Amino acid sequence: MVGLRKFHHFLLAVVAVFCFIESNAQSSGTDSYSILNLKNNAKTAALGMSFLPSLTDDIGAAINNPSTISTENHNDFSLGYASFFAGINQATIAASHSINNIGSFGFGLQYLNYGSFDMTEENGDVTGKFSAADYVFTLAWGKMLDSNIYIGTNIKPVFSQYESYSAFALAIDLAVSYQSKDRSWAASFMARNMGAEISKFAQADGKLPFELQFAASKRLAHAPLVLYLGLNNLQKWNIREDDPLNPRDEADLGGNVREESAVAAFTDNLFRHVQIGAEFIPSKYFYLAFGYSWKQNREMKLDDAFSVAGLSYGFGINYKGFRLAYSRCEYHRYGSPNYISLLVRL
Repeated sequence: MVGLRKFHHFLLAVVAVFCFIESNAQSSGTDSYSILNLKNNAKTAALGMSFLPSLTDDIGAAINNPSTISTENHNDFSLGYASFFAGINQATIAASHSINNIGSFGFGLQYLNYGSFDMTEENGDVTGKFSAADYVFTLAWGKMLDSNIYIGTNIKPVFSQYESYSAFALAIDLAVSYQSKDRSWAASFMARNMGAEISKFAQADGKLPFELQFAASKRLAHAPLVLYLGLNNLQKWNIREDDPLNPRDEADLGGNVREESAVAAFTDNLFRHVQIGAEFIPSKYFYLAFGYSWKQNREMKLDDAFSVAGLSYGFGINYKGFRLAYSRCEYHRYGSPNYISLLVRL
């Protein structure tokens, strides 16, 4: 109980600091640098989570929550790849190293390639080709304060190059985690993507996609199962999109409008903040993972058609110093990204 009480006190202090930072952050412009919101690890994607709250031996997952980088990741090296839509591909690299009494460090690179495009004149004449890409470099640090409390931070330079135009920003993550002594319970609180744009595309202002997030996991005592819960966008209540082409109020043939009920609107918005996942571990050499995002389902489903948008699933194989993981996240009935990660313990 002492460790839990210390976690509560520490968490209250961190929340106060985060809220102060956000209240003084820039309020103009629109969210840019969407690469910062992309999943970049197969196991994390399979569980439908933004990050994992528990200590993990996968540095590719741990680097997304720096408070979980630990000696378990010492000298780990991870490679990741994801195929999206229309020739858009993502590649990631992550590595870690621990130093006694200082902490554990992580190093990462995330590369998003949008492909090649025709360069045309105003009349449509093709004059050449150009490419577009985003890059995120990550320097992470994590440290155990005591047997229950872990802290960490990420420093993430972000660079975008679209044809001859470029932009640069600096993002910072702060994280704190609680791990129970028997490691059956874990919880993490993160402030992600604090920072500012340093140089911008022409005159277009943009801001980083700041977000407060919480995640927890519970390993069941009498079943090979770990349950996950994620809460996102805690800094903002209403995260429903406004689409005039798809109004929520319905009109019949007689022109009578049936408005969406307040209960339905509240429930829809509430569950858009929630992510759930489950990991089935029948053997130390293998796991199956599943996840679901209501927000993704609402945003990507087609009206009057069956849709599995928001569902994610995958598996992992562990053997000695190697970890291989695959996952798929159902975005749309016409295409979904696939993730693969390989970890080697050096």
